[in-house]
Amino acid sequence: ALRSQTLSEEERQEGGASLVASTLDAEADSASAEGLWELPVEPAERRPECSRCSRPQKVCLCPFLPVHPLHISTHLYIIQHPAEVQLKTNISSQYVIRMQPTNRCLSTLECAAVALSILEKNNHIQETLLRPLQALCSFQLQHGAQIRLSKEYLLKNGLYPKPMPRNKRKLRKMELLMNSVKI
Repeated sequence: ALRSQTLSEEERQEGGASLVASTLDAEADSASAEGLWELPVEPAERRPECSRCSRPQKVCLCPFLPVHPLHISTHLYIIQHPAEVQLKTNISSQYVIRMQPTNRCLSTLECAAVALSILEKNNHIQETLLRPLQALCSFQLQHGAQIRLSKEYLLKNGLYPKPMPRNKRKLRKMELLMNSVKI
């Protein structure tokens, strides 16, 4: 019992010493920061913005938008469901800054552009609608974004960074993805 009392007294002394040291450090910090409050504050200079889209002028997408609205006779309704059917296509996504599960996956904008160009029988529509997406990806890549390869590509080429799942259902899904079979 005497030994445990001695240890607790020593611990108290050490704790008290560290409390005193931390108090002295805090006082020294506040003394060195006293003059900072008197420094003049400079207003931050904002980047110039586009008056049309409100994006910074360096990455404005307005020059990539059509000058006049596209005249189409089709009404496009986008309905998405997680269990959508995967259609075979030779089109690959231009939205390179996000990861897609397979090489055949397209962004919603790309799907809409393809659908409208087919329904309207006008390939110019697809080019016009995808121009802002291509510019956006280009701007993002210039400012540090990385090109994201599909999970399918990474698996097929042995580049997938995560360990393979142990769950049999998930493992089967990965195998189907590698073999380009509908999941």
